[in-house]
Amino acid sequence: MTLHPDEAKIFFKNWLGLMAFVNDKYHLVKNFGNPKKPVGVSPDKVVTIKRKLWENAGIIDGYIDSIRNLPDEDAQILKGWKNYIPGNFMVVNHLKKHSVFMNDKQDILYGVVGISGPISDMIPADMLPMMIQTTLIPFKDRIIYDSLFSVHNIHISPNMKRSCKELYSEIKEKKGIICSLNAETTN
Repeated sequence: MTLHPDEAKIFFKNWLGLMAFVNDKYHLVKNFGNPKKPVGVSPDKVVTIKRKLWENAGIIDGYIDSIRNLPDEDAQILKGWKNYIPGNFMVVNHLKKHSVFMNDKQDILYGVVGISGPISDMIPADMLPMMIQTTLIPFKDRIIYDSLFSVHNIHISPNMKRSCKELYSEIKEKKGIICSLNAETTN
C-alpha cells in the first residue's frame, strides 16, 4: 500500500525540487529553501506552493528544462504530474494493494497508494468513509497524492455510510477501480 522506500526518495526529490522551483518563481513563502527531505518542511508552506502549482501545471515543463542532466525516469515522472486530478474524495476502503478514493463529482474509484506510509495508518478503517481534499498524481504505474491531504470535518451519519458503501460496491462492479492515471482519466 506504499511506494518502495527508494521510490519514495525519488518522489520527494522531484516533488520538493518542484516546490522550491515554484516558490522561487512566484515568491510565495519565506525561508522555504531547497529541501532535500520532507522532514522539517512546513506543511502550510507546501500547501501554499502546491496551490500555485495546480493553478498552472505547465510550470512543470519549466522545472524540467531548468535541470541539467535530469534522469529520463525523473523527467517522465514529472511530466506525468500534469495528468493530475484535484478535488474532494471520499476514502471508502483500504485494500491490500491500495486505498480506494471515490471522486465526489463522478462515479469513479481510484486505487491510491501511500508515499512513505500506508494511508490506512493516517485514516484507520474504523473512520471510513472519510471526506478529504487532495490532488491525485501518477507515479510510474500507480496513483499517489501530492504529499498532503486535508480532512473535511463532517459527520457522516449511519445512513450516509450505508449509501456510500452501496455506491462503492456498485461502481466497483460496473467500472472497477482505476489504479493508474493516463491522458484519458485526467482533469
